[in-house]
Amino acid sequence: MNGKSVLMVTFEATPFVKVGGLAEVPSNLARYLSSLGWRSLVALPSHAPTGSRGEKIIDSFTTPMGEVFVGIGTWYNVTFLLFSGSVLSNSAVYSEDVMESKVKLFATSLSIFLSRADELLGGFPNIIHFHDWHSVYSLIKLKHDFPSGKWYSAFHIHLLVKRRIKPEIFPELGVPLDWVHEIRIDGRKETYTLEEALARSNFIAEKVGAYEADRLITVSKAYLHDEVLPFLGHGFSEKSRVIYNATDWTFENAKAEVLREHGNNIIDFSGETNLNRRLDLRKYFLLRGIASLRSEEPVIPDERIKKIIQDISLPPLRENGKPEPFLFDGPLAITTGRLARQKGFDLMVEAVPRVLRELGNAKFVFLVLPVWGGEDYIYQLADLQRSYPENVRVIYGVAPSIYKLAHLASDVFFAPSRWEPFGIMALEAMATGNPLVASRTGGLKEIVLDVNDHGDKGTGLLVPPGDPYELGEALRDMLAFMEASNTGNLGWYLKKIGNEKLVRLLEEYPDAGEILRKNCIERVEKYFSWSASAATASAIYGELLKG
Repeated sequence: MNGKSVLMVTFEATPFVKVGGLAEVPSNLARYLSSLGWRSLVALPSHAPTGSRGEKIIDSFTTPMGEVFVGIGTWYNVTFLLFSGSVLSNSAVYSEDVMESKVKLFATSLSIFLSRADELLGGFPNIIHFHDWHSVYSLIKLKHDFPSGKWYSAFHIHLLVKRRIKPEIFPELGVPLDWVHEIRIDGRKETYTLEEALARSNFIAEKVGAYEADRLITVSKAYLHDEVLPFLGHGFSEKSRVIYNATDWTFENAKAEVLREHGNNIIDFSGETNLNRRLDLRKYFLLRGIASLRSEEPVIPDERIKKIIQDISLPPLRENGKPEPFLFDGPLAITTGRLARQKGFDLMVEAVPRVLRELGNAKFVFLVLPVWGGEDYIYQLADLQRSYPENVRVIYGVAPSIYKLAHLASDVFFAPSRWEPFGIMALEAMATGNPLVASRTGGLKEIVLDVNDHGDKGTGLLVPPGDPYELGEALRDMLAFMEASNTGNLGWYLKKIGNEKLVRLLEEYPDAGEILRKNCIERVEKYFSWSASAATASAIYGELLKG
């Protein structure tokens, strides 16, 4: 492969497979790296029947685990290699029932395919960038099968899950435990057998990846220093780098998309032809738009989860998981993300009642992706919306037709994560002008500028992770603050706000809510673009290519 080339290895990637924020990273890095002169490829399991994602089949082969097909798809200037067949076509992306089989077959298949890279790709990639623990088996398999010096590796930790590696899998992959090879630690190269390297890593996937890769990458400085290095060991500091996640969302593009999709309906609903007022968008979203999902929405890929949602579809949740509209308008807070303990949505079970005691007209909309293993959170949020049908709606699954509408209609975005390596959802919220109430953890504390510290330059409020009481008070304060600014009714809402900084801001600037919205938009545009992140990645790859 002539020139500079990079292959991303991942379990999910936009636009083909998306479960969480990880999907955005390999695809968008690859997209913007291509504009910097890199030939960019992304390899992933299809998690779908062969050909069903529109890929063109270019290779097939038989493995001990079944027949595998490799298809090519494209997105912008990026080539996607989708591996399907056997367990790789199972739609459950992260189900424990198939996880071990998937990572094994993917690693084997990737190696077989790359053995013909000269023929199929025009050459072997210069850089292979492995994303999260699912790719560690592939990292070791490729490192064993292809000579060192031909290519360089980067291992990217998006979320530290401390997954245990099974040593017996490697001989099944054709990698003997007595394989002798080099690893890099404390700035020097050392020679180990694979068995010794695994033991030194305590058989933890992320530690194995950190030892074996030429570079260790994660998503924020806070996450690197607060979580990753304390767990892996500070001997990895020398090889560690940070690539911020990013977003390609802009306020104007989001608004244009929403008006294309909903503009006529908003005009019919409101009677207004000037659609620049967010309050009009909010009222439309709450009273009509939220219930106008397309027939196939919300999309839930996992059939087992879909059955659970159907079973709990009682008002205000209609059949097939479609929500009923609200009856009345009110200050709106939204959130997005996977239904997992990490995201802290269960904390809202206690936080919401605290808000409603002071702000009875507040609305909360959860746009969440239910995943296997998070069934308890499905039931908890279902109980919450049944307890507060005038205030809470939960959309379980992907609903593209209203996703950006919800962001433009919202007053506040809440991110109650117990831990959050980065938080792309926070960037999407800020790009659409939403101040955040977020946990002071990981990347969130780098993204959000706390009003308590930054005053009128702030972009939200930070609260201690895992504390529903602080979370509820901050949400009450920020919703009241934004509604006071929206309506000009300072007298009513000021007495609802306990945060003195917010009170003083409103007293000094009656339009302080708009100031915070502007701060949010400008911060994302300046610091969290994919072009900037791709430039960082390119520089890291350049270090490796120089040797």
